Amino acid sequence: MPEEVEIPKGEGVLVRSPASIKLLSGNIEVWGAEFNEIAVQMDGVELLVTSSTDSKVVVDGHYVKLESPIPDWWRELPEIVMDKKTMFIGRVDSGKSSTIVFTINKIVRGGSTVSIIDSDVGQSDLGPPGVISSKDVEKPVAHTKLLEPDFMYFIGDKTPSGHFLPMVKGLLNALDRSRSRTVLINTTGFVDGGAARALKRFKVEFLDPDILVLIEKEEGDLDHIAKMVPRDVKVLKVRSPVRDLTKSRNYRIAVRRALLRRYLSGATTRKLDLRGIELTNTFLTTGRAKDEYIPFLERILGVRVRWMEESPDMLIAITEGEVDRRKIATLSDLLNKEVRVGPMDVYKGLYVGLIQGRECKSVGIIQSMDIKEGWMNILTKYEGPVDGIALGYIRFNAEGEELGSRGMNLP
Repeated sequence: MPEEVEIPKGEGVLVRSPASIKLLSGNIEVWGAEFNEIAVQMDGVELLVTSSTDSKVVVDGHYVKLESPIPDWWRELPEIVMDKKTMFIGRVDSGKSSTIVFTINKIVRGGSTVSIIDSDVGQSDLGPPGVISSKDVEKPVAHTKLLEPDFMYFIGDKTPSGHFLPMVKGLLNALDRSRSRTVLINTTGFVDGGAARALKRFKVEFLDPDILVLIEKEEGDLDHIAKMVPRDVKVLKVRSPVRDLTKSRNYRIAVRRALLRRYLSGATTRKLDLRGIELTNTFLTTGRAKDEYIPFLERILGVRVRWMEESPDMLIAITEGEVDRRKIATLSDLLNKEVRVGPMDVYKGLYVGLIQGRECKSVGIIQSMDIKEGWMNILTKYEGPVDGIALGYIRFNAEGEELGSRGMNLP
């Protein structure tokens, strides 16, 4: 139910959508931009409302009051990062996204543009989940989740693990598409362990930022990252802003679902002829069809085989059921080459990126496919030309609910 909320000068409220906010008296900002009224229907969008005078608003939605909503370093940051390339690193829930939204608004209100790059594939704040996205921003925004990306690079997973090269390549491509001298780069909360250290180091080396903002939840909790940064990169260590609306695992899943549903809104099933379309993030169609070997393969694996192909280094098969891994190992020893077998069910509901000219134009979900006949039915709202389909690693139903994953060892 709508509720009148008083916001004393210098204080604020953090509102979580679906929600609406309407100013009754005083002066308010939403993420540092002036708004008198705003409504957001999509789940998972947070709106930080602050007041420069004693103000009163009507809030319809879940909210918490904040006595000190804006840390001092937020106010200083826009001037520091102006005309610079800045990368933000922090743990999950450290405030990277909040910092970026606030900084964007303060800069564009001054008449400048900002390029943002979001590589947090698990909790996207720009573009669909599992995608590296970029946007040149010229006007104040209520939240980056509500923007349409200018550029997308499909990763297809909610974690960078196993995708280090695509993560770096996607960031470089997004940076190349950015048009502003001020660039803000968001990263994942993947910061602990050898793999995380390596990924962050590679990102810094390849992107060559002018400034690295380390947002610590506790003093020194990113020292291991700071010590790997090249000396010519300015490191700014700051403390994470305190927030009272927690983000549980279930909430994060719900946010991914809401984002995906947004990008599938109005989607229809589109049948694509795979002849002339390149499949990426997979080894499928990289060999020659071997229909004549299918009866032999079915006897060894003990399941029906829907597709089989062979190349000099690998045998690939799609089956109608799960296969005992020991049988696959035996077949690999017999053929003296790598064997990859995937059950057909893994591909139903698989998240995909629709590619044109090496750029991800949209996303979709596989409804059905037949590699032998050369077609794939994809639920998507994209109607433009397609010369590539990038297979992802998460499976969804039409409502955006997660069903499982495609393992990295599957074709």
